[in-house]
Amino acid sequence: MAGLLGDRGTQVLKLVVAGAAGALLSACASDSTSYQEQALRASEGGDLKAATALAQKEVEKYSATDQCSSTTNYNCGTLALAYSSLAEYQILSGNLAAGERSFDRAKGALQRVPKDNKPSATGMVYRDVSEAFWKAGDKKRAIAVFKEGTTRGADEWLYTSSAAKAVAQQGGRPAPALPDTPAAPGLPTAAPGAPIPLGPAVTPAAATETDTMIKATPLGDPTTGAPAVSDSPRGGRPPSSAEPAPAPLTPSPLTPTPLQRSR
Repeated sequence: MAGLLGDRGTQVLKLVVAGAAGALLSACASDSTSYQEQALRASEGGDLKAATALAQKEVEKYSATDQCSSTTNYNCGTLALAYSSLAEYQILSGNLAAGERSFDRAKGALQRVPKDNKPSATGMVYRDVSEAFWKAGDKKRAIAVFKEGTTRGADEWLYTSSAAKAVAQQGGRPAPALPDTPAAPGLPTAAPGAPIPLGPAVTPAAATETDTMIKATPLGDPTTGAPAVSDSPRGGRPPSSAEPAPAPLTPSPLTPTPLQRSR
């Protein structure tokens, strides 16, 4: 289970996933820490034979019909994780055939895990087995296990495996960071659930003289209805007209007519 967080960090998360199945499952998972922790210590000390034997005891404990069976899924999550740990130790010991069998049984237990807890348990199981193959030198099989897990609804924990980083690098993408771990400098970061920005924001170009120039509309344009200069004003001449006003009428001197008397 050696990964970016180390063996012990992976083991702690395993127990958290097992506890997520419910209050009763959590209580039982606490009882299982004796075998789990002893197997982990044995593995860290290089005694894979002892680690495998302890993991087998864990499997036997939760394989009982009152723990996980066709009639109850009481501890199927814990059983799936126990099988993945057993598969890991078997693969690291060189017993690949036994490791594959344990992996298949872990998949069977996953089918009975409650829907709400299945993504977390699936992510743990597939990551354990993929990482074991990677450490054993079978990178092709490790990548195949990773890709299979992505089609089984595994959560983001699967993407912290070595195989996941290799696949990302092959595709020209940055390697995924661990949950709650700061990304490498220069890589985009985002809050959980938020989309990751694809690149820096684009600054709009400055406005040019052409963009800010006010263009005059010719008078008499039929599209605007503006009158031409030569058009006569409607409703009277405006006071500001430049044309001179007509001179006022002045009376002319009266000329005597034959009908008038001269004075």
